[in-house]
Amino acid sequence: MLSLLPQLGVEDTAAIVAHLPRLKARLAHLTAAMPGMQHSIAIKTNPQISLLRTLVGWGYGLEAASIEEVRRAKTAGCCVDQIVFDSPVKTRLEIAEVAYERGMLVNVNTLDELERFPADATCVLGIRINPQVHAGSPDMFDVSKNESKFGVPISNQSELIRAALAYPVGALHIHSGSQMQNLEAQKEALVGLRDVALAINALAPGKIHTLDIGGGLPSEPLEGQTKMASYGAMVQEVFRGTSFKLVTEFGQWVHASAGFALTAIEYVIHPDRIFVHLGADFFMRDAYTTARPFPLAVISSRGEWRGGQQRPFDIAGPLCFAGDYLAHKKNLPGDLQESDYLVIDETGANTYALWSRHCSRTVPSYWAWDGNSIVKWAERQTIGF
Repeated sequence: MLSLLPQLGVEDTAAIVAHLPRLKARLAHLTAAMPGMQHSIAIKTNPQISLLRTLVGWGYGLEAASIEEVRRAKTAGCCVDQIVFDSPVKTRLEIAEVAYERGMLVNVNTLDELERFPADATCVLGIRINPQVHAGSPDMFDVSKNESKFGVPISNQSELIRAALAYPVGALHIHSGSQMQNLEAQKEALVGLRDVALAINALAPGKIHTLDIGGGLPSEPLEGQTKMASYGAMVQEVFRGTSFKLVTEFGQWVHASAGFALTAIEYVIHPDRIFVHLGADFFMRDAYTTARPFPLAVISSRGEWRGGQQRPFDIAGPLCFAGDYLAHKKNLPGDLQESDYLVIDETGANTYALWSRHCSRTVPSYWAWDGNSIVKWAERQTIGF
């Protein structure tokens, strides 16, 4: 990381960095926990094109939540049979664009949507089911409530089965929510998905061949018995003895710790406030909800880590509204100076992807650290309206 500082230009008041060794380690852990499955990583979590190309180059698929993300997945070189398309509001033109993409998994959000697909579609057509469980996701990311806008309630099982038999459906999909904490509730969702698929296949053998088990986990260290390892064992237990192709759609668990950011400390306002160049533009979700506990450190412009006695600071961002704070009362070295850099770790998920256009600030340059050297993936970008 220290090699990045001399490469920053005068206008590079901040930089975003992908940590590729961490990314590779997390993907390896995922693959070990859930072997033999198609892992299509959620584009919306981090859509940086060189990062997507890296994932594809390592053999992973991509999950798209919009037609724009489908096109981005193709630009990244992803084979169409490794792409999952999950938009809940697909237009007829979008459906026409993907219907004949052989092998692409396209999940409908409602049974009415099935009527828009041609009978001879060559994509793998799936139905999204709302498992109606509470898997412990934060309220904003809980997509399996009874009143959820996502999917067909599993309580409508007879309608689901009739629709699967009447249309060229070959897959079923659930997504209980992001950052799931209650794996027992998720196990109930998995069992429900399996049982609906088996019920359909009892009437039309082999009709359902693919199950998309969406639902994310919170980021976590890879030491010891991880939640991902426990979840992987659960998935294998539920589907043991079946022959379904299994697909996953992880995002934050893969990306969060696999990135960091640097921002110049522009002003140190004594005794307890600093102003930096990354705020609610980069950390929009954190400014408007509950901030994640990003690890923080400080490095001088000479590349020396600042230590010494610490004291609490409020970290204010660059946007012109009162809520633009990255964090409050965070302990940092007490001898901070202008031209120091605040290093913010574990910023790889839902940051760059949510960049705010408020105040029309440019998006920082994007870099990649491979464990030995650092390379620039993208120049600073100007927002276009």
